[in-house]
Amino acid sequence: MGDMITPYDLPSTVKAELLALAARSDLLLLGEVHGTQEVPRLVLGLLDELAALSYGSIGFEIPRGEGAALSAWAHGGEEMPAFFGAKEFQDGRGNRQVLSLVRQTASCSPNWKLLCFDADFLREGETGADRDRHMAENLLALRQEECAGQKIVAICGNFHSRLIAPEQPDFGPWPSFGANVQLLRPDLAVSALDIRFHGGEFFNGEVREFESGSLPLIEGGEFRPGGWLGHTAELHLPHATPATFLEAA
Repeated sequence: MGDMITPYDLPSTVKAELLALAARSDLLLLGEVHGTQEVPRLVLGLLDELAALSYGSIGFEIPRGEGAALSAWAHGGEEMPAFFGAKEFQDGRGNRQVLSLVRQTASCSPNWKLLCFDADFLREGETGADRDRHMAENLLALRQEECAGQKIVAICGNFHSRLIAPEQPDFGPWPSFGANVQLLRPDLAVSALDIRFHGGEFFNGEVREFESGSLPLIEGGEFRPGGWLGHTAELHLPHATPATFLEAA
């Protein structure tokens, strides 16, 4: 897709706090609600500053087996990675804005690596917790193979990015992807940023609204300490725009 996205314009004070968190991290997890246009735009707008902090790779919650195809496509290939093809159900991840992010990254910052760390499949009997462990193992293996010594910014669902065990025992799989990375590599500084929207819509199977009144309206954005979901910090943004996708045949 040739669609272009524009960098997200964060308030200067918010951007400074985000970059300060990035500076003291080896791995910065961006926990999202899948299916918004703003998160790819946010990453695009941070590339230069992150590069200055020794970041050189973007991780995606996309099956590991898609990595070579995504990298080839980003650098001008014509074959679309299968994960982004039109299909009956989209959970928000395989969207046009991510495709634009990777191609614009390759155009403007060709040395950045693109890492796909999701599990390709689960074996019979494996659970969501097994998937999170596989995700962590994949990312750490890719770090060693593709970008040893570099820092990584990674986008994943905000249940996967949690670092602190939930107070409610059945609140999603545990340990999460982020927690597994910490367990496997305690020497790495892992930080998790929960991206929260105060209005607008996202796409998961269909366009859905963020719960009306759950968060008061804000302007610009705010950087806050981590909350109940178990992240290092929270980035609060005023409005979300639903992601767009290739049309199903």
